[in-house]
Amino acid sequence: MKKLLALVLSGVLLASSVPAYSFAAVNAAVEPTIVKGEPYPAGSQTEPTTAGLESAIYAVKEKITIPKDYTQFNYYFYDASTYSDAYWSLSWSNPDTSAYIQVNCDSKYHITYFYQYDYKNKTTGVSKYLKSELKATADEFVKKIAPETANKLEFLDASYEGVYSGNYVYNYERRNNGISFPENTASVWVNAISGKVTAASVNWLYDVTVPSSKTSITKDEAIKLIKENMKMKLVYRSNYYGIYDKTGNRTSKAFLVYEPTLSYISIDAKTGKVYLTKSQWVDTLAYGTTNEKADTANSTASDGSTTQTLTEEETAKIEELKKLITKEKAIDAVTGNSYLYLDKNLKSYTATLSKNDNSNGKTSYIWNITLSDPRAIDYEKDTDTYRAYAYATVDAQTGKILSFNASTKSYYDEKNNTWKSVKIPYNKEESKTILEKFLKSQVKDRFSNSIFATESDGYVAYYKNDVPVYGGYSYQYNRVNEGVEYPYNNITGSVDGVTGKIYSYSCYWDDSVVFESTQGAISADKAMDYYLANDDFGLKYEINVINQYDSSLTTKDSYSDYANSYKVNYEIRLVYNSDMSPAYISPFTGEQLNYNGEIYQETKPYTYSDITATPENRNILLLADMNVGFEGDKFLPDQTITIGELNGLLQDIGYSYDTSTVNDSRKDILLTREELAKMFIAQLGLEKISKLSGIYTTGYADEKNIGDDYLGAVALAKGLGLIPADADNKFNPKGTITRADAVDYIFNFISTSQSGVLY
Repeated sequence: MKKLLALVLSGVLLASSVPAYSFAAVNAAVEPTIVKGEPYPAGSQTEPTTAGLESAIYAVKEKITIPKDYTQFNYYFYDASTYSDAYWSLSWSNPDTSAYIQVNCDSKYHITYFYQYDYKNKTTGVSKYLKSELKATADEFVKKIAPETANKLEFLDASYEGVYSGNYVYNYERRNNGISFPENTASVWVNAISGKVTAASVNWLYDVTVPSSKTSITKDEAIKLIKENMKMKLVYRSNYYGIYDKTGNRTSKAFLVYEPTLSYISIDAKTGKVYLTKSQWVDTLAYGTTNEKADTANSTASDGSTTQTLTEEETAKIEELKKLITKEKAIDAVTGNSYLYLDKNLKSYTATLSKNDNSNGKTSYIWNITLSDPRAIDYEKDTDTYRAYAYATVDAQTGKILSFNASTKSYYDEKNNTWKSVKIPYNKEESKTILEKFLKSQVKDRFSNSIFATESDGYVAYYKNDVPVYGGYSYQYNRVNEGVEYPYNNITGSVDGVTGKIYSYSCYWDDSVVFESTQGAISADKAMDYYLANDDFGLKYEINVINQYDSSLTTKDSYSDYANSYKVNYEIRLVYNSDMSPAYISPFTGEQLNYNGEIYQETKPYTYSDITATPENRNILLLADMNVGFEGDKFLPDQTITIGELNGLLQDIGYSYDTSTVNDSRKDILLTREELAKMFIAQLGLEKISKLSGIYTTGYADEKNIGDDYLGAVALAKGLGLIPADADNKFNPKGTITRADAVDYIFNFISTSQSGVLY
């Protein structure tokens, strides 16, 4: 999880990872008039209106201070979908630096995500604050950006992301009536060096009624119901990475586990009903809704007026929005195109507006459109359970279709377990002609600069005598430069042979690409081989969706707005998917490795029964909060440290392993003070300088006891303040070092290495 959170924060606008929860009734988009001095309007947004953008800006700036020099403003609007309610993503930045702030808020202007970066703040290195010292900062920030959660959030834990991030992550969970509500959480990232909040996320259901804590089913009764409906199964599992022994040999181990025969089961504490799924469709026309009146995030002055004003940059973005085609026109560009495969039951849509900063310096706006079949499925009664869907992107300035993908109808009779034969009137050549006419209407210039590359069979329409009969055909046209194909820029499309309609189309084209000689480049097939050979596949959790819809709004002949007819809830489910979690891929063997060639393990905080919170132990506690230390429940501060142990601490902090000082024969040797000086100087890149002869003197009273090979390193270590001498000005070069002293010296070393004095 820590790794996932770090990856989420590495992107400026990966806002979809933090869904905004809201189930209040969604009204059609309107353009309320905003007069300066009046409160900004509340209510859901179904498309990016100028009034909605202005309201979102006001709501955010009431809770978060935007520095005056952050004059560059930008925004995105994400329409409601089956994975998220509609929300705004706003960003302010300093045009002269890389400093910026990004804030997401949902359609009712509740803040769901916050991230800020300022290059002037030192954020990486050794922690200055303990986790306990910054908890109040995290607590106050959550209350500031999400005051509605006050007194309902319970602190869970705090973790450390790593020396390259420098953030403590404080995690909170909602509790109602003394009962955990794990689907509603908040997290705050506070930098351990600057002490400032760098990020936050809030996942909260604002508009639902929480049932009482009264139960009719006891815990024992629930256990009995689970045993009646699910069994455990004994299976083998294996360690994907393997286990490395002390000599570096890798072995695999298959181990036995018990696992449930069902992926999900729960028992209703009030009725005893057994739930075997967390994905369902509910018709609100017949079922109704229990949502409470929606809260609002409007923050106004005591007289009811807003206290913020719009900057020129913010106003410019609002004006820019007016120049783009509307959501309806973007939908019409897709639904009105006669070339495209559009199932007659595609009655519901979503439309999300996004902005792309292209590599050629130009900016483009894109409508992302999803069409779906909203009919509910009754698996006990319905004989036809197929539900069509389609997805398209449309240039928000020109109205041209950029990509399209639609599901095709299945001709398999599930009731009788047989394939239905179907007439396929269009052959490959006729389908190819249809596709090329469409391409000329959408990307004429690019199509003229392409060459036909490949064609292949598309989907299987049915089987005849166990032989597949294909109902579609796929084509690819590669870009040409100086007579040579450039397959990484291409146009692809697929045509349905039954209807003669296009069910897939995409164009990947980089106008800013600089073509170089291909001599010596590896082939695409070889690169793909490396990628596929190292792709990780396993069980993971993902968001599952409960869809509530109003059938009265989805049975019309015209397309209905998703936001008007649907409400969505979010849950977590277990799935299989691919995730490249190790850091490196070996170019020689194709193996997937992390930074040290071992299995990735989530770090955990260290706690010691023999270390109390005293000033003398502060560095030990800071190191423990940074997930660096010794295994076991005791630190043993007076125990002497070995060369291998010291190297291990440096490596866990983020420094490379010093192989010149550690091998099988030396790693268990007790570390001396002169040996430590040599290790520090080598890590600082001063090893060659330290070996210069005839120029070093330390001034220590016992300099004669320092080995010739260590004199330069000890002299440099003294000058840099890495290892102090005793009260008698003696260095004691052959003396060993305790664990407690080693930690203090490590802090001296890291402070020096990151102070910039060497550069």
